[in-house]
Amino acid sequence: MKAGRQRGSTLAVGLILLTLVTLLGLAGAGNAHVEQLLAQNESFRENAATAASAGIEMAMRAIVNSSDPATVPASLTGRMPGSLDAYRVSLRFAGYERSLPQVPGARLAGAHFEIVSTGSSARRAVDRQRANVLWVIEATEAGLLPVDCEPLAPRHCHARGALERVSWQRVPVE
Repeated sequence: MKAGRQRGSTLAVGLILLTLVTLLGLAGAGNAHVEQLLAQNESFRENAATAASAGIEMAMRAIVNSSDPATVPASLTGRMPGSLDAYRVSLRFAGYERSLPQVPGARLAGAHFEIVSTGSSARRAVDRQRANVLWVIEATEAGLLPVDCEPLAPRHCHARGALERVSWQRVPVE
């Protein structure tokens, strides 16, 4: 009689161990699935950041291709090639800087622009970036205060048509 009970208890212990191993396997599979989702979400956030950066670059191209600061478009939209990732850009002319270091005799002014670009990707991933740029143009207005840069700092002389990134930052999405 004792041997029969031992065989029955071995079966019960075996089933309990099999159940525990199965539960551990299911928990591991669930954790792997969560890790995969987290990795995909990070990838979508990176895609949104890339789209926002592309929007800033497209805005800078639009500024340089314009004939005058007044003709720069106030907004741009576009999609990244080969994907559904998109960007939405707003451009704001912030005013002129009239005292740029320049070669003597050059009549240059700087046109400041603020660019805010919002990139979006799958699963509602969003990234927003802001850049301030200075576009060096020929001054047409009076009141220009040219600053000669030759004797002081020749490397910092501004040239007509140059576009300089003054600042760049990521901003919180509202």
